[in-house]
Amino acid sequence: MISFFLPIRKGSKRLKRKNIKSLPGYKLGLTEIKIHQLNKFRKIILKNKLGPYSLKSFEFVVSTDCEIIKRFVKKFQWIKLHNRTKILSSDNSLDKLILKVPEICNGDFILWTHVTSPLYDHNCYYKFLKSFFMNKNNKSAFSADLIRKFIFSPEKKWITHKNNKLKWPRTQDLDPLYVANSCAFIAKREIYLKNKNRLCKNPLPIISDYGSGLDIDDPGDFDNFKKSLK
Repeated sequence: MISFFLPIRKGSKRLKRKNIKSLPGYKLGLTEIKIHQLNKFRKIILKNKLGPYSLKSFEFVVSTDCEIIKRFVKKFQWIKLHNRTKILSSDNSLDKLILKVPEICNGDFILWTHVTSPLYDHNCYYKFLKSFFMNKNNKSAFSADLIRKFIFSPEKKWITHKNNKLKWPRTQDLDPLYVANSCAFIAKREIYLKNKNRLCKNPLPIISDYGSGLDIDDPGDFDNFKKSLK
């Protein structure tokens, strides 16, 4: 089984009610968008199996402390609701939540995702899982944006290239850097239990489609996304 795990916290300091703030066409904003995307993913799996995985091989878990989200989620019988406690909803509670996930989810694999990735849709999830299962040796993976630009560190060093050989190489020849865009993390259940983490020591970066890695983190991100919907 593959468990989709979707944590949705009530509190947000930089943007109040971020996860349920209304958007054009979506009364509950980011949360409503993500639930609809997961439902579309279910329909893809219903028509096209993912290797040996059929729709029965998936479970979808929403973990929240928000009563508004709880009432909304209960409309969907295919969603398993986890009542998130105050301890697991406080600031800096991520590590505690990671330890709890194996108790909440039943899957042999756990795919952790967020409502704050509204452009990472049903097709993205399908491609992500397909890429992950192509290599059976992978124990974990994360969605990533590829960067090939000149990057300088606070230690006054170039991270992307050694300029003692060639001061300004072509950007396509720079060492690739992978930025976790937080759209999706997947790991075998044993990684959560043994490593107490949602990724192993050598995770596989899976490049996201261009633009799909948007992360709604502050009012500016939200307003820009809202304008794009209009």
